[in-house]
Amino acid sequence: MQFKKLIYTSLCLLLFNTISIAETIDKNEFSETQAVIESQLKAFINKDAEGAFFHASPYIKMRFNNPQDFMSMVKNYYEPVYNPKNYYFMESKFFEGAIYHQLQIVSQDNVSYLAMYSLIKDKGEWKISGCSIYPMEKQSI
Repeated sequence: MQFKKLIYTSLCLLLFNTISIAETIDKNEFSETQAVIESQLKAFINKDAEGAFFHASPYIKMRFNNPQDFMSMVKNYYEPVYNPKNYYFMESKFFEGAIYHQLQIVSQDNVSYLAMYSLIKDKGEWKISGCSIYPMEKQSI
């Protein structure tokens, strides 16, 4: 099972790192999308289900119907995102109309995770369309 996770994580990282910026984008949009992610993370920290759900894309809103169901899913399956100790933006890419951000998220028990967010524009506003998290491999210096 661990080997499958390692392969999947490696493929996702490879995909993220090979996305070329073929389209032009205003650099402010990277800042805007980072602000959206930060706002949602702060909503999770403050247990503000409606604030967190506000930043979800229409597809995600359709899947979870209401803020409470969405918050419950995040709490159960994305604990490091739901209650981060800290987070750091790493890389950002633009591809086929979406913006992708890599974050390092540190959980309350000091485990680092790689979070990969995707955002799409909906009616002129950036919305979070997906998030995947993976434990980061420990490295020694």
